[in-house]
Amino acid sequence: MPTAPIRALLAFAILVTGAGSALPAPSEALKLAGEVHDIFEAKCTDCHGPEIPRPKGKFGYVLDLKKMASNPEYIVPGKPEKSDLYRMVEDEEMPGEDANVPPLTSEEKATVKRWIEIGAPGDLPPRAGHEAAAPKAAPPKPREPFLRHFFRWAGRFHPLTTHFPVALMFVAAFAEGIAWASGRDKWLQTVRFLIILAALGAVGASVSGWVNAYFSSYNKEPWALLWWHRWLGTATGVWCVICAASSGARPRSDERRYFRVALFVGAVLVAISGFLGSALIYGLNHYQWTN
Repeated sequence: MPTAPIRALLAFAILVTGAGSALPAPSEALKLAGEVHDIFEAKCTDCHGPEIPRPKGKFGYVLDLKKMASNPEYIVPGKPEKSDLYRMVEDEEMPGEDANVPPLTSEEKATVKRWIEIGAPGDLPPRAGHEAAAPKAAPPKPREPFLRHFFRWAGRFHPLTTHFPVALMFVAAFAEGIAWASGRDKWLQTVRFLIILAALGAVGASVSGWVNAYFSSYNKEPWALLWWHRWLGTATGVWCVICAASSGARPRSDERRYFRVALFVGAVLVAISGFLGSALIYGLNHYQWTN
């Protein structure tokens, strides 16, 4: 029977041997990095390529494997199940519905997973070998059904439709302020006209926003922004309709005062919803003064 020290040495030797066997050979690391680079180049550069002026989620360095591996928001080396990038690829959230390429195949997903498991190495093989190992071009995307294609196309009008409630709510609030300060009731008809148009525009913006979001893909950070923008925008649309319904309140009445407060609150809601919408594209700090 081995003594306790010998048993401890044997256990340590087994542990060291097992850990060493998990380490990949340099050739495997280079090969996997090259294959992952090719996969990302074929499937991800439409939305996150370095040449895109405004990549989705301000994430435009998908081909820089070293930079990605150093960002724990995307990759946790050695732990694909805790890496958001792999989970989105595995769940086919990326490439998204609006991408021009199909999702990763099971073999490509396995390659990305193995690459993260071995530590997400960033060194690529020599260019000549890298090109020789490039995967075959992805098959053409199947033709989209007409209704699905129509709704995807219609959803792209969402940014345009948001301009109507944004502009009209602010002008209506400004006109209501003039009516209140000057005491001239003739402004109230202008306010009512503006707020009715704003409510119609808000309903259109809310509907097109839900359609557009269904066909869009975002990485980790903007998903929270999308949730807030979607629900706050919907609530703002409902609020605008309520304001329009109460816009006929008599001058200098309690109902008019309630309407005036609701109108100014609606203008603030429109501003916040618009800010969150632009943050989905440009990031939360897009208004900061310094670079």
